[in-house]
Amino acid sequence: MSEDQVSSRLGRRGFLGSAATLGAVAGSPALLAACATGGGGTPTGTENKPTPAVSESADNPFGVDPKAPLDVVIFKGGFSDEYAKYHQTMYKKRFPDAAVKHTGTQDITPQLQPRFVQGSPPDVVDNSGAQALDTTTLATTGQLTVIDDRFLDAPSLDFEGKKIRDTLVDGALDQLTIEGKVYGLPYALNINGIWHNAALFEKNGWEPAKTWDDLMALGVKTKAADLPLWTYQGQYPNYMVTVFAAMVTKHGGNDVMKNIDNLEDGAWSQDAVKAVAEAFFELKSKGYIMRGTASLTHVQAQAQWASGKAAIIPCGSWLKSELGSQLPADFKMAITPTPSLDAGDKLGYEAIPYGTTESFVVPSKGKNVNGGLEYLRTMLSKEAAQKFAELTYTLTVVKGAHDDQDVDTVLKSSLDAYDAAQAAERIQPWRYTGWYVPMKDDIEGAMGQLLTGNLDANGFVARAQKVADRVKKDPKIKKLSR
Repeated sequence: MSEDQVSSRLGRRGFLGSAATLGAVAGSPALLAACATGGGGTPTGTENKPTPAVSESADNPFGVDPKAPLDVVIFKGGFSDEYAKYHQTMYKKRFPDAAVKHTGTQDITPQLQPRFVQGSPPDVVDNSGAQALDTTTLATTGQLTVIDDRFLDAPSLDFEGKKIRDTLVDGALDQLTIEGKVYGLPYALNINGIWHNAALFEKNGWEPAKTWDDLMALGVKTKAADLPLWTYQGQYPNYMVTVFAAMVTKHGGNDVMKNIDNLEDGAWSQDAVKAVAEAFFELKSKGYIMRGTASLTHVQAQAQWASGKAAIIPCGSWLKSELGSQLPADFKMAITPTPSLDAGDKLGYEAIPYGTTESFVVPSKGKNVNGGLEYLRTMLSKEAAQKFAELTYTLTVVKGAHDDQDVDTVLKSSLDAYDAAQAAERIQPWRYTGWYVPMKDDIEGAMGQLLTGNLDANGFVARAQKVADRVKKDPKIKKLSR
């Protein structure tokens, strides 16, 4: 795996804290502001209202010049860019005289920052991955087109009688909403949960665990079958932090992780945190974690799981796309929520972390802004959304697009999990991973030690609290709250 490929996966692994994390990786806001504006001008926050090139109509609601070229740059990461090529084919069918330029790359900032400086950005950018541009800085310096009522009230391309706004799942645009304005389209709907091989489970009469007791009982059965219960992406314990935070939230309620984010005194000593830490220690003490897991990269651990060396693994929706040809043909991947700790959990078993990713923006200084908006409208059609899901095994923010799409077990189980979660109180995203990166790193290290090292539950809680206290007392670290 190349360094760039590693970077792309790192971006996905940290998706829950992506805004702050990506900003930190891409460069400081001040530096990007200077670069984006070509010399340190005062941020304007200008709202851009593109002028139609031709008369607007129901079929051409943004007044796109049918002959105007369209320049599209796609982040070529875990999802690759084949889906985008299909979307561009759709655009080309509607505007056959328009030349569409496609660029797939992982070097978003190195390639595009000079173009923003020169005032010649592309018309559409998939601003994603570890080298994404700082969206907040671009937005507040007037570099991005505002996604306003003109766009949201335009007719859907193929949901007959519906406006675009009617085809979006709740919260679809939240990630790119800055000071009340929307600056782009987050397209993919990622779900984080526990994956298993449904074919293997059916063969052995096993059921996915809905409670921790179920999980321990499943561990007995898999051990009897000489199969370790659990593996995880050992060198990246943040996968298990995601499981941990979800279980803590379900057990104690959303305020538990909110207290941790807000650096409240003793937040890591809350009962829900201790209880889940003790449960995680049980995984280790009972020998349910696959031997050698701690030394594995995410690719190696996932490959081991796909080859039948462990029963379950935590990951996001991108897992099948990342496994690629390593997945056996008879493997039936399926995702379920993290188990409830016990009957006292405040959130239902169905609660599962989910959120948007893959951020598409339309630069305001692009040569074909109306075409860029039309490209986003194309992406939000049922046909385009289904093609994205078919090629990436990941749902989109397009409401109802996947209800009748039964391509494989990944999409079906993802949709089932997402639909079931709508009936439960939502797990609110935790923020400290993006707000306080040093704290995130230290706690991930402690998580690794809890699962495969020499820390017990009390040791993990004490170490996490010590790190949080250090961050809270450091005057050089800006404190945030929610």
